[in-house]
Amino acid sequence: MRSRVSFERELAGKLYQMGWAVMRAPASGAAAKRYLYPDLVALKKGRAVAIEVKTTKDKKYIYLERRQYEILKEWEERGGADAWVAVKVLYSGWSFYPLSSLKEAGKSFRLDLEGGLSLESFDALYSVKYTLTEFAKGIVEV
Repeated sequence: MRSRVSFERELAGKLYQMGWAVMRAPASGAAAKRYLYPDLVALKKGRAVAIEVKTTKDKKYIYLERRQYEILKEWEERGGADAWVAVKVLYSGWSFYPLSSLKEAGKSFRLDLEGGLSLESFDALYSVKYTLTEFAKGIVEV
């Protein structure tokens, strides 16, 4: 089976080909323990996303460790990045879930894998300068 890092690199490459600026965070070492890094940080059209990458054979649900959830939450709060979980179902495509999709489950967080955005739909969200949510909230004026 492929390593976790290879899936992170695969997704980073796909996003880069779609016009994203992408950085894969360090996985180990002193700096990774001292600071909170998501697996990927990506930028497009002035928007930032923090992504935790997961893989599974099962299409039902996955779990995130509390620390992984807190890392994404930190990037949302400190940096204003949109926090996402990208899931590669083996022998299938990528699906994207916003952090708000996770439900607390004891010491971890559970993500039901129903719905989710395809890679193409995720990219389309960020292919415009501002999202519909920003227009609806009155953040952006036409």
